[in-house]
Amino acid sequence: MNVAFDPWIPVVDASGRRQRASLLAILTEGERFTDLSVRPHERVSLMRLFLGVAHAALEGPKDYDEWCEVPHRLPDAAARYLLEWKDSFELFHPEKPWLQVAGLRGTEKGGDKPGKTSPVSLLAFELATGNNSTLYDHGGQRIFRHIEPGQTALNLLTFQNFSSGGGSPVAQWKNVKTSQVGNPDAPCLSQSMAHCLLRGKTLQETLHLNLPTYETVKLYYRIFSTNKKDGVTLTPVPLGRPVWEFFPESPDNHSNRVENATKTYIGRLTPLARWIRLIPGSDQMYCCNGFKYETFRDGFASEPTAAVQVVTRKDKKGAETMERKVVKAESTKALWRELSSLVVKRSTEGLGGPLAMANAPLDSPFDFHVCAITRDQASMDIAVESVFHITPAFQIRTAVYHAEVVGTSGAPGAEGYARRLRMAIEVYRQTIDNDWNSRVKRAQARDQGTLRDRVAQTALLSYWTTVEKNLPLLMEHIEAIGSDAAIPTREAWRKMLSSAAREAYRIACGQGTPRQMRAFAEGWQKLTGSRHSHEPVTHEMKEDAV
Repeated sequence: MNVAFDPWIPVVDASGRRQRASLLAILTEGERFTDLSVRPHERVSLMRLFLGVAHAALEGPKDYDEWCEVPHRLPDAAARYLLEWKDSFELFHPEKPWLQVAGLRGTEKGGDKPGKTSPVSLLAFELATGNNSTLYDHGGQRIFRHIEPGQTALNLLTFQNFSSGGGSPVAQWKNVKTSQVGNPDAPCLSQSMAHCLLRGKTLQETLHLNLPTYETVKLYYRIFSTNKKDGVTLTPVPLGRPVWEFFPESPDNHSNRVENATKTYIGRLTPLARWIRLIPGSDQMYCCNGFKYETFRDGFASEPTAAVQVVTRKDKKGAETMERKVVKAESTKALWRELSSLVVKRSTEGLGGPLAMANAPLDSPFDFHVCAITRDQASMDIAVESVFHITPAFQIRTAVYHAEVVGTSGAPGAEGYARRLRMAIEVYRQTIDNDWNSRVKRAQARDQGTLRDRVAQTALLSYWTTVEKNLPLLMEHIEAIGSDAAIPTREAWRKMLSSAAREAYRIACGQGTPRQMRAFAEGWQKLTGSRHSHEPVTHEMKEDAV
């Protein structure tokens, strides 16, 4: 199978019909397809592949003028490029298989044994293989599991971008035998980072919007480091070449080819985080840990699709420290709560959203697609994605959106009401259970927060569900700023937050006994700031309070 010319990429055409397209068709006839039909992590992996091929075919775009010409130049340039490098896109090429190490072998020696292999199904996160659950897949019981080459190509690409660290099969390349444990994450999974993409009306437009110029890469894709002697140091990341053009010839981490694959912008777009060799005609492969890809946590520049923000931390003594973090996805936190940190153009110091935000239109709306996989210890946990419709007004008033979500000194905001609700429930629990504080202290330090969160889970789930259902109120306020409707829409949003928090407190905290009613009143005071409130409360609570 040839990844460049055979159809394997799931897409949706203008009529809504799902089909498969080749890499050539995506780059030369992208206007025929409205979108990809894939999972979030597959979308990110495919877009990185498209960008890598487009950069190589165009040898750019170098600046804004060339970027404007991309829709006209890319089809012919991509067709010529893929034809020139056709052999390097063969999935089962005997000498240079696509994204694989031809010299990889098993570790068993002697006799005619070929060495230990792994099932190809290991590349698919959703299939039951190894530690993966069999809840929705019982095909792992079969002696031979057939996976078509097109799906294998997609799984291979995604595995190179998102495979988790920890335990891994063992194999050998030349004189290097890999380790079974202690392997790092692939670059796109690290820290459960959120990946941000701009989405157009067609795949051609989507690719164009997400293709940064070389000027943008050199200006914003930089390694950031600080030290007491020299202060802040910003180091540009070299542009590099795609790995199929300059494939590593050995496992030597210090060779120019490995440096290109792991420490350049274009080289990292299609990583070799795992050394893999598919065995033709079988459902087996050789697979092991590959080259180490430094991430933002290691001091490298953040991924081109990631966003970086400054987080304020307090130690046990109350001293504040400023720390740079990639914006990550969390299973307990909807992505819209981080939107103001994502839809920001990246600064020269490396702060802000994805590189593609430099291409975002200022005078027309666009879709902003956020994809991620949350990481749980050494395993992928949950794939999440959201699509936001960003208007010109929203881009101008991102700070207002941030204030209404996070809160200010004058208004708690959505996050502020959630904190109040959590503290109110803590007071309620302490009042009805004299042993609660001792129970928390007896728990290990790392588990104390989880224990408190478990108590507040019902209330917080109700609160955030209500808030998210009413998120259009906030968007209406953003659009109304500067008009007579600005204040009424703001008050509608804030009133909804207060009402949602109080209703969630009522749901979670019972009032069936005098002790519960007393605890309810104590928590209510913490939530509202007053034991008596104009909000309706039960008659029993009022009498107990008096």
